[in-house]
Amino acid sequence: MTITHIRTLAYILLVTLLFACNSKGDAPKTQDKKLTPADSTLLIAVMPTLDCLPLYVAEASGLFENQHINVRLVKYNAQMDCDTALLRGRVHGAFTDLVRAEQMRKKGASLKELGATNLHWQLITNRNARIKDVRQLGDKMVGMTRFSGTDFLVTDLIDRYKPKNEVFRIQVNNVFIRLKMLVGNEIDAAFLSEPQATVARLAKNNVLADTQKKDILLGVAVFTTNNKHQKMVNQSLPAFVKAYHMACDSLNTKGIQHYADLLKTHFKLNDAALNALPKVVFDKFKPVREKDKNAIKDFSTQ
Repeated sequence: MTITHIRTLAYILLVTLLFACNSKGDAPKTQDKKLTPADSTLLIAVMPTLDCLPLYVAEASGLFENQHINVRLVKYNAQMDCDTALLRGRVHGAFTDLVRAEQMRKKGASLKELGATNLHWQLITNRNARIKDVRQLGDKMVGMTRFSGTDFLVTDLIDRYKPKNEVFRIQVNNVFIRLKMLVGNEIDAAFLSEPQATVARLAKNNVLADTQKKDILLGVAVFTTNNKHQKMVNQSLPAFVKAYHMACDSLNTKGIQHYADLLKTHFKLNDAALNALPKVVFDKFKPVREKDKNAIKDFSTQ
């Protein structure tokens, strides 16, 4: 490991410690309290990633109100914070991935899978690193989140391509910080989902792997089955699903750019990034595929 890598790792550790205390995005402080059985608002933890965009659309377009349910999106910039909120009873549901869901179950969470989402990642390498092949990731730093879909994907790549030297997994949970570190030459590569992947590509960084091409779907929407909230959640979910599907239809019909204001406000995109976003088809909820469950079943989340 080079002196440059050692210095960078020390810097990353400092950044991680600084942001660990304040990585919640714009989640209101009032959500730090645990929910009570009398609460009638469905609280859902979301990220500034395109798999969550139908929820932002449904909220902004009044689709939840049209279905006569109260829904509030609790916004975070790190998936770990979404899952922690669910584990601690601050929200009823979260958009996460299969590996994180399994990690939550091992911590005692009782979860219901509402359906798969179209969450995808690309492994993008810093253009200055000049990495053209996965085997060149040896002795390189890859930004990801431990015990998550991105952690699984790093392991899968290492197992298949077997780089000669160790691949250093750098835990950067906040998606905006991970993107900033990649384009700022502070890490060699990172797993990014959309729209952060688009911003990285615009900066002329290179795509080394894409989960869409591998046909692996790890995104999932989960809800607690805690007895205190189960009745309210069960009563709300049919209307929630209907509103979500209406938002998907709207996005597929009008296109992502129709909701530019939402993307600028919550996803921090500028006009160039908006125009460069790939065409995305937003699928309605469907059961998680057995092939995806099988893919991660032997992955350790300890």
